[in-house]
Amino acid sequence: MDLTGEHFGVFEVWGPIGEGGMSRVWLARHRELSIPVIIKTLRDEGGEASFARLRNEARLMARIPNPRVVRAVDLGVHQGCPYLAQEYVDGIDLSELARRRGKAMHRGLPLWFVCHVAREVALALHSAHQTGVLHRDVKPSNLFDSPQTGVRLGDFGLALARSGTTDGAASGTLRFVAPEALRGALPTRQCDVYSLGATAYDLFYGRPPFLNLGEILGSAPPDFPAARSAEEAYFQHVLARMLERDTDKRFASIAGPLQKLGALARSLRPVLAGVRIGAGAFQLGTLRIECTVGDLADATADGIVNSANDHMNMRTGVGAALRARGGQVIEDEAMSEGGRALGECIPTSGGALACKHVLHAVSAWKEASCIARTTQRAFLLAEDLGLRTLAVPALGTGVAKVAPESSAYATASALYWHVLLGGSRLREVRFVLYDKRTYDVFVEQISGVLLGDAEGAPEGAGASMAPEDPSSDETMLLPQSTPDLG
Repeated sequence: MDLTGEHFGVFEVWGPIGEGGMSRVWLARHRELSIPVIIKTLRDEGGEASFARLRNEARLMARIPNPRVVRAVDLGVHQGCPYLAQEYVDGIDLSELARRRGKAMHRGLPLWFVCHVAREVALALHSAHQTGVLHRDVKPSNLFDSPQTGVRLGDFGLALARSGTTDGAASGTLRFVAPEALRGALPTRQCDVYSLGATAYDLFYGRPPFLNLGEILGSAPPDFPAARSAEEAYFQHVLARMLERDTDKRFASIAGPLQKLGALARSLRPVLAGVRIGAGAFQLGTLRIECTVGDLADATADGIVNSANDHMNMRTGVGAALRARGGQVIEDEAMSEGGRALGECIPTSGGALACKHVLHAVSAWKEASCIARTTQRAFLLAEDLGLRTLAVPALGTGVAKVAPESSAYATASALYWHVLLGGSRLREVRFVLYDKRTYDVFVEQISGVLLGDAEGAPEGAGASMAPEDPSSDETMLLPQSTPDLG
């Protein structure tokens, strides 16, 4: 059933944004609150069976009292189609983040961040296990990273209530499933421990610890590259125990990895220097960030970001100005492959504009903002294209009617995290705003995020970090303390 454009209950569906083997995922908005939500429907099963599965998923999600778990919002049936509405996390999943960084920047995720992710997911799993829920499908694509709200564990479609577990059938993605589950043993908390270990290995080394069924069920330990530091050696030691095939040797619960990887994350996490260098201008490591009032079409930069709509035509707002100055060729290229999903960002040539590329960011719809997700992708796309300077408007504040404060906060948070993860070749991001009021809002919000002088600024913002050498393999870090490696 195609839900595109459907109105049901309090939700209005924009359209599909993904699908898996068993489900379809749609982006919608709450019509009264104007917030985005995710609608999940199942592919094959009939009404009662589908509703029972979605109800089980919703109830297990709702049972877990932890903000690191994606929340169930609503459950129902629309014209015979059962659906589950879930919280929308404004960020990309960690599988995409790791893949795109590898392609664009030729480097993986830094060790501190992988340990941070493992800690956050371990906290979510600890709450789940404490309330009798086994996730059974921990993997990078089910972890969502929002620059504003942090890491969330999602997709409880395979989750089970531990007290009612009587079926030993294996479920999940092969590369992340514990070997005992593949042999038909009843699922336990240790299965989630194994899956988190395999996920952390994959995020840091760019591949899972075991590539096929034979390797998973074999006896050889995971193959770790030579450790480049004492901290990485300790990380490998913890992961080796999480990935033990012998459950008597594996951590008995998620509490062990939580404590050990959490301590490592805290000791390694860098703090990033945000410095005000002038009116509306800031320095973030090697990146200059500046706010100006003006016409985006007059900007000179390697890349200009367009506040695009999902149809990709350029007839209103920022898009119209860029088309008028840059020529019809930009719109023709943007529309050549049809409409684009909310959250996407695609490149075209710059036409007659003073830039190499226009990055078309589809970031908002009827006040519902996907700006953080879109700008994460825009910055990664800029890296992939080798751009050093960007000109960016107040995304979503035109026809979509997103508040300038929301736009500025989401964009600045995404930029902060992009730089904090290391390896960026961007040297200047210039926000070109259409009036003085919007300029003032952006300066205030960017100041709060980069300098830490506002509520809700990212943890660690405003403190110093050594500038990074983009040619090095690791982000330069200033550890706050050294973990106990015993």
